[in-house]
Amino acid sequence: MTEITQVKRLFFALWPDPETRAQCAALSAALKPAGRPVHPDNLHVTLVFLGSVDEATEAKLIDAAAAIRFAKVSINFDKLDYWRRPRIICLSGKAEDSAAALLVEQLNTIAAALEIPTDDRPYQAHVTLIRKANRLPTLTFTPINWQADAFCLVESCSTPEGVAYRVLKTWQAYEDQPPIDSEAD
Repeated sequence: MTEITQVKRLFFALWPDPETRAQCAALSAALKPAGRPVHPDNLHVTLVFLGSVDEATEAKLIDAAAAIRFAKVSINFDKLDYWRRPRIICLSGKAEDSAAALLVEQLNTIAAALEIPTDDRPYQAHVTLIRKANRLPTLTFTPINWQADAFCLVESCSTPEGVAYRVLKTWQAYEDQPPIDSEAD
């Protein structure tokens, strides 16, 4: 008898606090005529997309991620972009320090050690707000400062209503983490 291996579509992400989620959802609602808004429960910042992962590899990812020490992440999302190929409107912005880039680097290292291929393009923090968009409307908005003191492993689940994201595991930043941009003695 052959054992069936379960696989999940997984990614590491920053999950919003309620205030940040509400700000992103309001902006998404203002853009609604341009396409299909992402459901507020699905708003996130992808750190590393992992793709289809079996249960054994998922367990190894969880164990390895638990060893990561990272500082709080702060990203100032101050620009709307239209990405033609995936037909999305997203928030983009700049990290306020190197914490996000260092976290992404550590997560990519874990994926590589487990032979999980990841995107090799430079990391671009973004929040997808609208799918199936054909253009970027003109809209003035107040920048959204996304503060994250945790990252999570998320499963992308197909449902009759569309895709839903389910947080599987969350890891907290360490309070005693030294400042990211400080120089060593």
